[in-house]
Formats: sequence, structure tokens, C-alpha cells
Amino acid sequence: MSAELHNLQTRKNIGKAKGLLHSLVPRSQCFCFYDNERQCIWSSDGADDYEIDNFVTDLPDEIIASAEAEDTHIRRTLNSGRTLLLLPVRTDSGKRLGVLIAVFSRNAGKSSSFNPQMLAEILRPAVDLIGERLIIGRQLELAERQSEDVEKELTLVYEVDEKIHGTSRSHAGLAQLVGQSGRYLGIAYSVLLIPGKRIRVSATHSSWKNVNRQVLDKYLVDHLMPRLEGKRWPAVFEIPGIEGAEDSSKQGFQTLLCPLLDKHGNLEGVMAQLGRVTGGEFTKSERRFMAHIVRKIEYVIEQSFDAMTGLMNRSGFEAQLQESASAIGEEDDAHQLIYFDLDNLQLVNDTFGRKAGDEVIIRFARLLEEDLSRKAVVSRLTGDDFCILLTHANTQDALDLAQLIRDKGQALRYLEGDKSLQITMSIGIAAFNTQSSGVGRALTTARMACEAAKDHGRDRIEIYDEENLSIIRRHDDMQLVAQIQQALDEDGFDLLAQPIVGLKDGLSRPRYEILLRMNDGDGEPVSTVALFSAAERYKLMPQVDRWVVSSTLARLAAHQQAVVEQDAVFSINLSGQSLSDDDILEFIDDELKETGVSPKSLCFEITESAAVSHLDKAQQFIDELRDRGCGIALDDFGAGLSSFAYLKNFSVDALKIDGSFIRDITDNRISESMVAAITQVAKVMELKTVAEYVESEETKRLIGELGVDYAQGHTIGKPIPIDDALAGLNQVDETTAS
Repeated sequence: MSAELHNLQTRKNIGKAKGLLHSLVPRSQCFCFYDNERQCIWSSDGADDYEIDNFVTDLPDEIIASAEAEDTHIRRTLNSGRTLLLLPVRTDSGKRLGVLIAVFSRNAGKSSSFNPQMLAEILRPAVDLIGERLIIGRQLELAERQSEDVEKELTLVYEVDEKIHGTSRSHAGLAQLVGQSGRYLGIAYSVLLIPGKRIRVSATHSSWKNVNRQVLDKYLVDHLMPRLEGKRWPAVFEIPGIEGAEDSSKQGFQTLLCPLLDKHGNLEGVMAQLGRVTGGEFTKSERRFMAHIVRKIEYVIEQSFDAMTGLMNRSGFEAQLQESASAIGEEDDAHQLIYFDLDNLQLVNDTFGRKAGDEVIIRFARLLEEDLSRKAVVSRLTGDDFCILLTHANTQDALDLAQLIRDKGQALRYLEGDKSLQITMSIGIAAFNTQSSGVGRALTTARMACEAAKDHGRDRIEIYDEENLSIIRRHDDMQLVAQIQQALDEDGFDLLAQPIVGLKDGLSRPRYEILLRMNDGDGEPVSTVALFSAAERYKLMPQVDRWVVSSTLARLAAHQQAVVEQDAVFSINLSGQSLSDDDILEFIDDELKETGVSPKSLCFEITESAAVSHLDKAQQFIDELRDRGCGIALDDFGAGLSSFAYLKNFSVDALKIDGSFIRDITDNRISESMVAAITQVAKVMELKTVAEYVESEETKRLIGELGVDYAQGHTIGKPIPIDDALAGLNQVDETTAS
């Protein structure tokens, strides 16, 4: 509340006592009230009296102090001959509120009947009443002021919350929060510093001459930030003279320093508000406001920045693209996207472990950040996929930068002992401008160009060209990816079950392999080769596998009695990507518990190549599933050059012989010999064998003679909807019961 408004309220509170004062002392000319600053706040006659003003101004402090100490009054005569009677107005605790002055004429003051002591005693109740009114008034004023502050604070918080839904996930969003907070506090300089993520966002709200901001930022991080360890509430610190100031001895600032915490509660940065000269105070309301702002910034950081590299993540990058798109100017203006994919990161993970792969990712992130201009933004989109947004640039600018990074990347290799692995990268470039169909499309085209670089031998740069055959194929893949994603979201896949039949006595247990099928937008079936190729390439297989597991178990649960009584087994394929999914086992456990399906009813099929590529994980995965009671089969066995050598590493139940040996087994002696060798090894290891692609009676007869245990193919039984297969189990169960 302003001083003028405060004085108005005070006048109102004292003015109500005007009648009482004059009734008690009718001989008085008027009454005046002066506050502690010796300002006349109220006069009963409503007029300024300069003689009294000057008298009060010149009155020594010790005179008033002595009067208060003695709980008495002061009598003084003015040059005009008027007599003044001064009575201190205090709170119950003795705190001075001001002084009430009774003014008497020359004659009244000189009268023998004029008794100051008696008049003071007569006026004392009125003075006490005025004190009470002032106290109550000031309490009300304080409450009103606090209410106004809270309302103002809430309004600002609301405005911040409104803005955060728009651009908050980008650098621009952070700049908005920093700038907004500084303007609210009336700050000269606001800065957000997160050293580990190399984030620095500042806003200067007024002229701050000759201040070395780099030195100031370093002082904040090195000297003040450590003092916030273990704290969450904003703190105020004094900063000495700043190096670089015109006269550093006269520079001194108070800073409101707010800690930024990561999701684990560890201190990772600071938000500083500077520019108030030493002595200025930050209120509790301002500290609360800053605490709110900082919590918002923490949310933005968590949602929009990659925890490992500190780079912007996909969510934040897409928000940045949207904002950048609106800044594109005329037709000749454009932005460029440079898409990076590390060619052999998986090999690093498989050879040296996941920790080594993480180290390579961090080193590559640092490499991307080197020598970037202010108009470039870099992001880590997924595991080993990165992208740079180069604003207001042409294709040649992007090509030059991509080539520079590629050249620097030649020094990027992983070393461990005497082992060394060179890291290369495939790079794709795509532009977007006012004619582009959207930033999502631009990011897709950049990715397709990157995939084309991988198709053409890797370790190269490709520029998006709609006539490039590789890019055309990638475009088809992306359309298929969109269909796969839609099928995942809308349960748009079909599940089929193909019988697996025993070729020997005692192998009558019903067995089926679960097969996945999908139709396109026109209702036509999509090639399974194209389906799984696209899903693998764009890392959708873990989602697809989870859908198959969940949907299969849901159907088995609906026919649980028949499945158990018939002792049926259903085989589910898992991709190599799912083997790398750390949560897949937990997911399978949860699905088994939720559906109540017996693990003995399931057999998981893993391709030999996937198992070998993820050897350690595959071993652990297989052992874990077997411990739960599930069966395990190695699919496409024999395709690898070292199949038998790796076989001893896996505790599996069955080998599914690679289809290339079965298709031509009747005409190719080598295929026949391979199948015979596999069956002999399996027999020694007490494993069952399964032959797929059995398409003729002759093939069925031959594999039976070679000792194969199970057959699968169109001659044995065509794939049928899983619900039909389960209904068949129910019919068998009913027939048996009757």
C-alpha cells in the first residue's frame, strides 16, 4: 500500500475521534496528529499549520523520548503566543505511533485556570482510543496489503502457468520463464545456469554497464552454488564488486539464488536474480514466486532435456522446431535438419558392454556441440540418433557443418586395453521452409536421408532427394511404420495359429505357433517381410512383441480350461530388440499374473542370430523364462556359421531348423546332411527338433526318416485365426468328456 493511501486510512481512523476530543477540551482551537516521521497526518480544522509543522520538525528527539519514558506530556509556547500540549500516542507495548497535539489560543494558554496536567489526564482516554484505532487500522492495512501481494503473486503464477503450456519445452520457453521472473522482481540481470547440461539462459532488463557476465556467472557457479547444497528454498547472498565494472569498488549486488534440483533431488543448477543494490530486500512473496518459477523450470528440464547428455530430447526438439517454423521468412528462407545415426554403436555395446556405449554417446554429444553457431540447436532423439536444427541456412551450410562433424568424428573411437573400435556415422540432410508440409514431415525426411546413407554403405552424407530410390523405399517404410503404430494403438493386428505336429509316437501334445498379420488401409494383407523389416528398422519390434504377448495371453485366458486339459503349447516369437528390453521379463510376469495363464502353456521362440548377437542377455533371458516354467526354442537354427559352437551356451528345449534347409531338402544333399547333423546333435543334447516349411508329403516323409520330431507347414496345417484354434481345443475337450 502506498504512503498516500496509508495516510488516508490514518486520517480516517483519527478523524472519528474529532468530536470526542473537542467535547473533552472545548477550549482547544484544534488538534493535530503527527506520525513518527513528523508528518502531519490529520488536523481537526482540516488546514495545514506551518508554524506547528516547523515546531515539530525542529523538536529534538530526546524531548519526545523523555516524555514517553515519563508517560507524561509536553507544554510549549509558539512565537505566535499559542500554547501546545503534546501527548505521545503509543501501543500497549510502548511502541510510539506518533504524537497528538492540542492547540490553545494565546489567552487560553496564559489563563490561570490552564492546567496542562489535568488536561493531559482528561485527554488520556481519548489518546488511548486513538492508539487503539491506529493499531487496528494498521493491522487491517497490513492484511489488505498482504492480500494484495498474494493476489498479485497468484496472478503472476497463473500467467506463468498459462505460458508454460505453449513454448515451455524449448529454449525459448526457458527464456520466457527467466525473463518473466526478472521483470516481475524489477531485476537488472536474470540468469539460469545448469553446468552439467551446458544450459545458460539470461535476460537483461535494464542497462548494466561494464559488467563482465562471464566472470559473474563463474562466481555464481563456483562460489555460491555449492552453498545451496541440500537446500530447496531460495536464499539471498551478497556479491562483492564485479570484475570488469567501471568502478568495481562501488559495485555490490544482492542476489536471490534459487537451487534447481534433478528428479533425484540432487543440486544441478541455479537461477539467479541480480541487480538490486546492496541493502535491498527480497520479500517472502518474491521468494515464493521464484520457488514456483524454479519448480516450473525443473519440470521443463526433466521433460525436454536428455538426462545422459544434457542435450534437448525429442519432445523439446519438436517444440523447438514448431517455434522455429514460425520464424521462417520469405520463400528463399529455410531451415536445415542434419540427422545423425551412429553406425556401429550396437557393436560397441555387444563387445564392451552398455557402459561403453553410453560413454560413446556422451562423447559424440560433446562433439556435436563444438563450434556450433548461435542459430544451431542440437538434440538427442533416441539411443544413437541425433539431430541438429540449423536455422536460416541453405543446404550448403548444412553440408559444410555435417562434413566438419564427420571429419572430427574420425577421431571418435572406443579404446579398452588393446582393443579399439572406430565409430562412424551416417548423416542425412533435409530442408524445410514455408512450403513444407510441417516440421514432423521435415524430421521424417531427414531421417529417411540418414537411412539412405546407411543403405549406401554407411559413414557418408545423403541429402534428401525425392527421386533417390533408397529414399523412395524409406518413404514406403515410413508409411508402413505409421500403419504399424496405428495397429498398435487400435488393436489392428490379426493373430493366427499354425499347428506344429509330432512325427513320432508320444508327441501328440497340441502345439501352435502364433503368427502376426496386418492389413493395409485398403484391407489388403501386408507382406510379413515388409512388416517386420520396417518394424525392426524403426525399433518398433519391442512394442509389437508386447502386443502379441498381451493379446495371446488374453485369448488363452478365455479358454484356460481347455488349454490346460489338452496340455496345449503356444509358441510366441520374440525379436532381438526385445532381448535388449530390460523390462520385457517384468512385462511377461505381469501379464502371466494378470491373466492366470500357466507358463507351461507358452514357448518363446528366439532366432539363433538374435541370441548370438545378444549373447549375455540371451543366456540370462532364457534361464529366467525356463525358471518360470516356459519353454524356449531357438528359431532359424543352422543359418549361422557357428551354430553348433554357440548351442552349448543356451539351455533351450527345442531347435527349429532354418527353413532354407527344409525347402529344398528333397533335392539338395547338403541340406539333407545339415538336417541330419542337427537332429543328431539335438538327440545328444536331449533337445526336440522342429522343421518349418514342410510343403509336401515327400518332405514330411524325409524329415521323419532323418529323426526330426515335429513338422510345421501348409502340408501339416495352414494358419488359422487363434480363436478358431482355441475353439477346436474346446471341441476336443467336449468330445473327450462325452
